[in-house]
Amino acid sequence: MTASAQDIIPTKGKEFWVGFMQNYEVEVNEELNLFIVSDQPTNGVVEIPNQGWSQSFNVVPNQTTTVTVPNNLAEHFSSQIIENKGIFVQTQDTVAVFAINFNGFTADGTKILPVNSLGIDYRISSYQGLGDWGSEFLVVATEDDTEVEIVPSEATLGGDPAGVPFTVQLDSGESYQVKVGNGGDFTGTTIKGTQTSGECRPFAVFSGTSCVNIPVGCSACDHIFEQNFSVDTWGTEFYIVPFSFATSYTYRVLADEDNTQVTINGGAP
Repeated sequence: MTASAQDIIPTKGKEFWVGFMQNYEVEVNEELNLFIVSDQPTNGVVEIPNQGWSQSFNVVPNQTTTVTVPNNLAEHFSSQIIENKGIFVQTQDTVAVFAINFNGFTADGTKILPVNSLGIDYRISSYQGLGDWGSEFLVVATEDDTEVEIVPSEATLGGDPAGVPFTVQLDSGESYQVKVGNGGDFTGTTIKGTQTSGECRPFAVFSGTSCVNIPVGCSACDHIFEQNFSVDTWGTEFYIVPFSFATSYTYRVLADEDNTQVTINGGAP
C-alpha cells in the first residue's frame, strides 16, 4: 500500500469483524487466536453474535492480549453455505487487531481492518492449492440485508462456472466461504455489494488457500490467510523488502483494470 493510501485507511478502531477460513486439517494443537494491542488501557468483548458465544478481555498498554476462539464455532469447513460464524470485536478505546489460524504445521495470520476501513468492492488475491486443499475466500457481513455479487475467476466447488455472476444475501454476522472446484486459483475473483445493498453495508473479505506451496515444488505446504483491502483503497506505488535469510522470494502484482502498465525498479517485469 502506498504511504498516501495508508494515511487514509485506518488500521485501528473500536469495531472489527473477523472470519477464519479452513486450514489444512491435520490438526496439531490447532487454535484460532485474536491478538489485540493498544497504547492505551482499554477493555472489550469478542463474540460470535449469532451463536451466543462471548468473552470479555482487558488490554494493558503496549502488551498483547490474546483471545482464543473455539474452532468448532468459528472455523469454516463448508463451501457456499451461509453460516453464523462471523466474529465481532468491540472495544472502549482504539486498538489494533490481528488474527492467526494456527496449526502445528500450517499457520498464517492477518491484520484485521476496523469496520470503518471496510468497503463494498473487492478483487481478491489467492493461490493455487495442493490437491483438495485449494483456493478459497470468505465474506463476513456487518449489516443485515447485505447482498453481494460474486464473479469467480475459476469454477466453484458448488458448480458456479468461472466468469458468471451469482449473488448471495447475508445478514449481520453471517459468513459465506467459497472453495475452488478444480484445483485452480481464485485470484482475480470480484466480490461487490449490489446496487440494492448500497454503500452503507460494508463487508469483510478474506482470501487464501488451505494448503499451498510457494513457490511450487516446496517440500511442505502452508496455509494462506489474509484480509483484503477494497479496490478503492489500492495504490500505484509499493516497496517490497526481500528476506535476508532467503535466496529467493515470491511476490504478485494484481491489476483491477485492463491495460495497467507495471514497472519494477523503473523497468519492465
